[in-house]
Order: sequence, then C-alpha cells, then structure tokens
Amino acid sequence: MENAFLPATVASPSSSSPHERAAEQGIKKPVVALAFASIGLVYMVMMVGVYLSNGPINDAGIACPEWPLCPNGLSGAPEDRYLIEYVHRVLAVIAAGAVYATAAAVMASSKGAGRGARIASLVAAGIVTVQIVLGYLTVVSSLNPVVVATHLSTGITLFAFGLLTFWWARVWKKQWWS
Repeated sequence: MENAFLPATVASPSSSSPHERAAEQGIKKPVVALAFASIGLVYMVMMVGVYLSNGPINDAGIACPEWPLCPNGLSGAPEDRYLIEYVHRVLAVIAAGAVYATAAAVMASSKGAGRGARIASLVAAGIVTVQIVLGYLTVVSSLNPVVVATHLSTGITLFAFGLLTFWWARVWKKQWWS
C-alpha cells in the first residue's frame, strides 16, 4: 500500500543493488546538507527581520533607507544604527544564494532527489526571487504595512518550500513509517 505523503520515487531497499544505493547516497548527502543549511539560513533571516520590524526603527520609519546596502555599502563597517538591518540584508543574500544552490544541486542530482524535491526546490528559488523584490519594496515604501505583511508571509512560504525540499530529498527513510 502506497503512502500518499511519500514521494513516488522512494524505493524499497531491495529495488537496487547495494552499489547503486551507495552511489545514490553519495549524491544525496550534499543535497540534503545544502537543503538543511538553506532552511536554517532562511529561518535566521526571518528572525532578524521580525526583530527589525519591532526594533531599531527611526522616526522616518526605517533605519537604513537605502537599498540594497546601507550608506557605507561593502566598503566599511556599518554604523551602529544600521547594524541589525545590515546583518539582515547580508544574511538574506547568503540565504538566497543557498536556496538557489539547493535548487541547482537538486536538479543536478536526478538520482539523489525525487520529483517532489525538484519541484519544491524550483518553487523555493522562484519565491526567493519574489522575496528579494519584496525586500526592495519594503525599504523604498518606508515599511508600508501591506508590503511588510506580504514580505513576511512570502518568507514563511519560502521556509515551507525549503522544508519540503529537505523532506523530499529523502532524508527520511521509508522504514521509519513502516
């Protein structure tokens, strides 16, 4: 009996030789590690963003009104008043890179990841692109509540698709449900 929650590509241990399973594991481990790192980074960006929305905001509405970087850019350390927002933006760049790298790794490992992982990783890559645009709009709109709420809900959706990618990259063994 098939489990509706498992990707169709989860094979039973006897469906391939031990050598084939070992080769598949070699492809899978980096993909799973990258998927896990990307969801961790997305979560960190979300937590810093939540702090920002309730924390260091100046009278104009946003501590760092320039985008993508604060006034010092990459040339020097950010001023203290920009530090949290600067950290949020740098973490967002790293997280976006991890999400894109996860999608590329999942697509490249046709044997190591199932169809669900490929779809979820591509959706996550698309969502992170939308999230970058929403981050820009959040800054230039001086924290318009509708834009901020959309940015947060899109971040939650990105996190969910990151989790699905991690799940469907077959980190969980079929025998755990048996």
